[in-house]
Amino acid sequence: MENSLPALLWTPSQNRMTFDSSLSAEATLAHLQAGFSAEFRGRVEGNGVKLWRARDYSASRGTFAPLFYGVVTPSATGSQLSGHFQMHPMTRLYTAAWIGLSSLLALIFLVAALQRATPQSTAGDALPVLLIALLPLAGLLLVRVQQAKGQADEKAVRHWIREMLENSD
Repeated sequence: MENSLPALLWTPSQNRMTFDSSLSAEATLAHLQAGFSAEFRGRVEGNGVKLWRARDYSASRGTFAPLFYGVVTPSATGSQLSGHFQMHPMTRLYTAAWIGLSSLLALIFLVAALQRATPQSTAGDALPVLLIALLPLAGLLLVRVQQAKGQADEKAVRHWIREMLENSD
């Protein structure tokens, strides 16, 4: 995975994937929808698919859990499911707001501290600025930890998709 903020929040990570099925696109969508279970949940709308691992089975809980967003398209041999994993859009928005606003807050505290600094200032005077500056890093760390926990869920969903499409043949 890239170590940049856009890759962290907005773009699909390197886990893009494509699955082939010998069924037609409509039959593939119906087969996937019929396979949803207590462990694997999802939604089919049009030719789009959104899949996730249920909370009781998920390694990463809550809104940080990875979701698979895919599209089923016809192919020469049947159909193809192409997609990627990423966090829920509201989680990405919340995380971006957290990082952006806490960075702005840290900058405001830094400017205020620089204006109040005197030759008698000590390292203790910089402590509030340092603590505020750690807030954006805490947000990035939280996302990284949740992405690492979500790897097991991504692997399980990939395996489930493969099994569903192989058993459809």
